[in-house]
Amino acid sequence: MSSPRLRVQFETLFQHFDGKNSDVQLEDITEILFCTRRNARIVLNKLEEEGWIEWHPAAGRGKLSQLIFKRSKADVSENLAKRYLEEGKIGQALEVLDSDAAKLTQVIQGYLGLQHREGEQVVRLPYYRPLSMLNPHLQMRRTEIHIARQIFSGLTKLDDNDVLQPDLAHTWEMRSAKHWRFYLRPGVRFHNGELLTTDMVIESLLELRRLNLFSHLQSVTTPSPWVVDIHLFKDDFHLPLALSESQAKILLPERLRSEDYHIRPVGTGPYMVQSNDDKRLILRAFDGYFGFRPLLDQVEVWVIDEAYSSMVYPSLSKPIMDASSLSDEVELDPGCTFLLLNKRSGVAKDPRWAEFLASVLNGYQLFSYVPQEKVIELGLLQAFGIKPGWIDLYPKPNIEPPTELERISVAYQAQHPMFPVIAKTIKTILKRYHIDVDFVKYDASLQEPECVDVWIKAMGIATNRDDALAGWLLDYSNIESMSTDGDFARWSQLVDLWREGGCEEFPAREIGRQLVRSCQVIPMFHCWLGVNKDHSGALQNAKCNALGWFDFSQVWVKPELDN
Repeated sequence: MSSPRLRVQFETLFQHFDGKNSDVQLEDITEILFCTRRNARIVLNKLEEEGWIEWHPAAGRGKLSQLIFKRSKADVSENLAKRYLEEGKIGQALEVLDSDAAKLTQVIQGYLGLQHREGEQVVRLPYYRPLSMLNPHLQMRRTEIHIARQIFSGLTKLDDNDVLQPDLAHTWEMRSAKHWRFYLRPGVRFHNGELLTTDMVIESLLELRRLNLFSHLQSVTTPSPWVVDIHLFKDDFHLPLALSESQAKILLPERLRSEDYHIRPVGTGPYMVQSNDDKRLILRAFDGYFGFRPLLDQVEVWVIDEAYSSMVYPSLSKPIMDASSLSDEVELDPGCTFLLLNKRSGVAKDPRWAEFLASVLNGYQLFSYVPQEKVIELGLLQAFGIKPGWIDLYPKPNIEPPTELERISVAYQAQHPMFPVIAKTIKTILKRYHIDVDFVKYDASLQEPECVDVWIKAMGIATNRDDALAGWLLDYSNIESMSTDGDFARWSQLVDLWREGGCEEFPAREIGRQLVRSCQVIPMFHCWLGVNKDHSGALQNAKCNALGWFDFSQVWVKPELDN
C-alpha cells in the first residue's frame, strides 16, 4: 500500500499546481517537495505507479517536462481510505479523509451492509474485535456462540421462538428417565465433505462428560445404524433440551481437525468458514446443508477499530441509541453484566468482605459513576437481579471495610466495550476506602481465576428461556471455581431436582435469588440488544436474538421492484 507520506507528497503537488496539468522542470519538483533530484524522481515514479499522475520527462537540461494529474486530491484520499478499510484500519482511513466522519461514512457504506456481487447476496457487518474462538466445546463469548450456531449442528436446537426442534436427530424418544434414544438423519456431511457417521456423533457426545451439565452421562451406544442410545446415571426428563446447548454441538472427530480448528472449524451447519483472521471472518452458505440452504450467500464480519465503530456504522450487538427513544426492535439482554466474587480463595471468603463489596460495588453505586454518554452509547440499564425484572438487590447502608486491606485484584476481558469502563469505576469507588485495585486483563480466558478477588463478567446466555440458566450456572459462569463446595452443591441440586422431575418449572428464580443474596454474584447492568432497522437495509426477517444478532440463515433480501 502507498504510504501516508506519498499521499502528502501528491497533495502538495496537487495544491501547488491547483490540480492542473503543467509543464515543469524537475528542479521545480525538488523545491516543492524539499528533496533531491534523485528522490524527486523516485516520488514521481511511485505516484505514476499508483495511477495518480503521469510524468513525461523531457530530454535535455532546461527543457520542460509534463506533469498530468490523473486523480484529484479527493479521489486519492478516498482510494487510500478504501484500502485502509480493507485492512480494518478505520482510524487511519479517517485520518486520510482529514478526520471527516461524514466522508468516512460515505466511503464505508460502500463496503459494509448489503452487497450484490455477481448475482450473490453478501452482507458485511462491523465488529470491534477478531472472533478467535469458534470451538463450541470450549468456552466462548456471546458473539462467538452466535457464530458457532451458524457453523455447527446439534442433535436438537431451539428455534427463533425458543421452542425445541429436531436438528441432526429427526426424532427422539424417552425409553426411561435414564435412557434416551435419538434417530439420526442419514447422509449429512461436514463442510469438508466428510460423511457424518453414527460413531462420530457418539465420540462427540462422549466429550461432553467433562461438563457438569452432562456429568450424569453414563454411556452412548448404537443399537442400529443411525440410532444413538444415551444412558444416564441419574434421571433426566429434559435431556433433549440440554442437547440444544451450544456446548453440545456435534464436532468433527479430533483426528480430522486442523491445527487452527478453533478459528476455522468445520461443522455441519448452514454456513461454513471460508476464512477467519484478525481482519475479518467470512462465512459461505453451505450448499450441502441438510436443511434449507441459507438465502444469503455470504456473511462477512469485519473487524474495525472500536473507537470508531459506533460513529461509522452500528454493530448489531451494540445498536446506536439516543437518550429519548428506543427502537421497537431493541430488547434487553436476557442476562446481565455482573461481578463474580471469589468466595473460595479471594478476599470475599470472609463473609464480611463479601457483604462490603456487595454494598459498595452494586449497580446502585456504580451507575452514578458511569458517564451518561457511556450509559447511552452502551445501552446500559441498572440491574436488580441476574435477569430483567428480577429484584433481589436492594440499597444497603454504607458500611466500612471490615479490616484493613491495601489491594484487591479485579479481572476482566480487555477487548470489551463495557468492562474497562466498569473497571475504572470500581477503582474510583474503592479509592474512597483507601483500597488500590490491581487489574488482571486477559483475552480469551482467565488463566488463574483462584488468584483474583473480583471478576467482571457477562452472562451471555443464548436464549430467553429460564432453564438456560442450567448450563450457565453449572459450567460457563465459572461460579464453581469461585464458590465454596457447599454453595455450588446446593445450587447444582436445584438443577438436578428439576431434571429428575422433582419440580415442574425450572427453579430459575430461586437460583437467581440465592446467588445474589449470598453475595456470590453482584448484578450491575442489563444492556439493550437489537438490530438497527435504519442500517439493515432490505434485509427481511432480521430479528434480534438473545445474543444480540440475527440468524444469518433465516434472513433474505427483498428486491426493489417497480410495482
